[in-house]
Amino acid sequence: MKYIIKHSCNTKEVGYVSWGQAELTDPYNANELLDEDKTVKTISVRMHKRAKLTDMLSCFRLGISNNFIISKQLRTILEDFKIQPHLFVDCNVEKPNGDILKYSVLHFQGNQFFEMVDFKKSIFRITYTISFPLKGNEPIIEINNYSDFMQKEKELDSQGLIIRLDKYVINEEYKDKYDVYTFFPFDSGVFISKELRDVIVDNNLTGLKIIEVD
Repeated sequence: MKYIIKHSCNTKEVGYVSWGQAELTDPYNANELLDEDKTVKTISVRMHKRAKLTDMLSCFRLGISNNFIISKQLRTILEDFKIQPHLFVDCNVEKPNGDILKYSVLHFQGNQFFEMVDFKKSIFRITYTISFPLKGNEPIIEINNYSDFMQKEKELDSQGLIIRLDKYVINEEYKDKYDVYTFFPFDSGVFISKELRDVIVDNNLTGLKIIEVD
């Protein structure tokens, strides 16, 4: 059994914010996270006045699913589990009163998700955004391998369309290999194991929601 972990939208928990609980103080520095040849030592964010402090903080411009701002407690928990290739980057969180809190950014690295997916057995659909859940009635597109994906992605990009992963099948060698993994850019969800889900729930961690998936 697997689960998807996402940022919470519960205003009582995260505060009344539209575009995340925090904003980047240096967007260009954060963009270097996408460049595997550069090493970013610290990311700084500033909390919005109406935001509440939680164990996972949302920050729209930091990325959808390949970067997460997490508390020391959540990082400590994650470090005891098997995570898809990643790095932890120090994150300074500035509260509205000027106090600085020490958080971390969990950043997923590389393109291992392309190796994990069994393309021929998985179901891909054509849509226009990664930000909203699939409805299930979008056109299905056949993808046979990574090269096929790259070619068709380029063709669709000129039409303002993207390829989304609707139903995934993991290659045998990767089944149960990780407790935390993502299929970005196919999907914005981050998948976690039941074991990790249970630990997160038992510790009453905040700022996130966990959804069970087939």
